[in-house]
Amino acid sequence: MDLNDFLQRYTDEVYLARDPDAAARFIADPCLRHEQGHLVTMSLADNIARIRGFLDSAPDIAFANRVVVADDEQLVSCYDITIGTGDHAQVVSGIEVFRVVDGLITETWNTAAQPGPWG
Repeated sequence: MDLNDFLQRYTDEVYLARDPDAAARFIADPCLRHEQGHLVTMSLADNIARIRGFLDSAPDIAFANRVVVADDEQLVSCYDITIGTGDHAQVVSGIEVFRVVDGLITETWNTAAQPGPWG
């Protein structure tokens, strides 16, 4: 599996198409989510709700994967997300690491996105 293509399809079909239910094609049930200080086991329904909440809070978004590194199962993205348009646009950046097994994200390492684009 080409993980670069997987990441692009995930971004396009779930976030840019604003279809949180499409996450079922990309995220395992359950999926482990590693965050600073704790580990969360999320059901697919939890992940869909998380994505839906993000999309509801950001009615207009654009993604840019600035750096993508992939091997057999690991996929790392340094991304910028532009939220809004014109003078009201804000950019946040972050890093996510995914483990993809049998075509599904089984684990995510995630830090909270921070204001501003990657420099």
